[in-house]
Amino acid sequence: MKTVFRRGRVRTLAEPAICDWLLVDDGSIAASGSGDEPDGADDIVDLAGATLLPAFCDAHVHLPATGLYAGGMDFRGVTSARAILDSFSKRAATDALLFGGNFEDPLDEPLTRHDLDAAVGDRPALLARADMHSCIVSSSLLSGLDVADLEGVDIDETGSPTGYLREQAAAAAWRWFDTRLPRPAQKQALLAAVRLAYSKGVARVDEMYVAEWRGWESLDVLLEVASEVRLEVHPFIATTDVARIVDMGQERIGGDWFLDGSFGSHTAWLSSPYDPPPPEGSPAHGIAYRSDDEVLEFFLGAQAAGLQTSVHAIGDAAIEQALRAWERVAEKIGLDEVRALSHRIEHFECSSDDHIRRAARLNLAISLQPAFDHYWGGPDGLYARRMGWERARSMNRAATMLAAGLTVGAGSDSTVTPLDPFLQMAALRGHHVAEQRLDPEAALRVHTVGSLALSPGAGPGTLLPGARADLVVVDRDPVVCDDDELLATRVIGTWIEGVRVWPEDSAQEA
Repeated sequence: MKTVFRRGRVRTLAEPAICDWLLVDDGSIAASGSGDEPDGADDIVDLAGATLLPAFCDAHVHLPATGLYAGGMDFRGVTSARAILDSFSKRAATDALLFGGNFEDPLDEPLTRHDLDAAVGDRPALLARADMHSCIVSSSLLSGLDVADLEGVDIDETGSPTGYLREQAAAAAWRWFDTRLPRPAQKQALLAAVRLAYSKGVARVDEMYVAEWRGWESLDVLLEVASEVRLEVHPFIATTDVARIVDMGQERIGGDWFLDGSFGSHTAWLSSPYDPPPPEGSPAHGIAYRSDDEVLEFFLGAQAAGLQTSVHAIGDAAIEQALRAWERVAEKIGLDEVRALSHRIEHFECSSDDHIRRAARLNLAISLQPAFDHYWGGPDGLYARRMGWERARSMNRAATMLAAGLTVGAGSDSTVTPLDPFLQMAALRGHHVAEQRLDPEAALRVHTVGSLALSPGAGPGTLLPGARADLVVVDRDPVVCDDDELLATRVIGTWIEGVRVWPEDSAQEA
């Protein structure tokens, strides 16, 4: 089937940069140009002055949680503890398992398990912090966990757990919840996340599946849904079981294989301590998840199996550990062999100039979350409150990374920040440090060409002849509109391999 998109602005991100029309034939770009359109099309899409772009790739998402939040228990920006509890109370009338998240502390009143108990009774309930590295659980859920010997269990003045759990203790809560969520509810949540991706012009996502949180059965559900939808879902599975990943036919491993935690939970691993110090009971430098030997063993096994490998590293100490381990792999196996697989680091927030130089030498690709700076950067932001502005100003430096020759792509880490490419692009353009701001076309490239380049063989992210026809039509040109206009962008239509998937009432296939 041949389809012509006409009477608009086509941004190819190639040469020529702007055209008047685009021809799609059997799911691929056939031609583009200006002036006379080709004859013989089976379908004509009248752009009516809108802008046609390559569809977006979100290089770091958590689809299950994204879909669950889409059900209405998303507390981003909510500061009232009572409002959160009222939402849980209303949902308790119908749901056996209660899940909500995206809160940030401090709320106007601190919350404990006893507050959740008053709202939901004896039902299991989990309230996730925005970074997903901490949560508050009800007594019913807490009683099902074995967290006695784990770090990250906050206690009150009597020595009893408050219900606030961090890192490994929080992971135990995730695992308890996810392994009990009925299969139909899991599928419903995943399909809601897929629809959200379509509505934002996203054609591909890199799913960060944390096996220790969600278990292997839930992965089967994810892969089943991925096989039934047009959205390209490429999982990074956080496990050290290299043989299992190879047997599954996967080409990548890791993703959110944690080397540290997050700033919001005081668990990002830093070479210098937090200033001011974290809450009593939390390590002054954050949490190191793995020993150097564990990291090296994992990297060597994955490299030997030919798997592209990615790890979660936010703090400078965690980044240093990852780089040190890859350098040792290169010494043992060869630099060219390491470079060939284009391994990844997720987040890479507190990277120094030396880290960036060494990452470029190793050909490591950087999966950046631009909206982290949007929400938590700046002299008065969360990062500055955790360690001072002089240290925080050197975070999330996309411009410096690109100038050093690193491959940089963008992801939302949804639900940590919204699955919204326009927000991510605005964050790249409006970084709190002026010299780290990208121009509009560079920001667009990071979320298209750059995000796809994080996965070798994924496609160019441009509208060149022969490329997949993954397209999005938007009501304004993101290269010429200002940041406020960019945030208000409306997606008119999304096509994956030439098949329209959004809006739902015009979709040719799911």
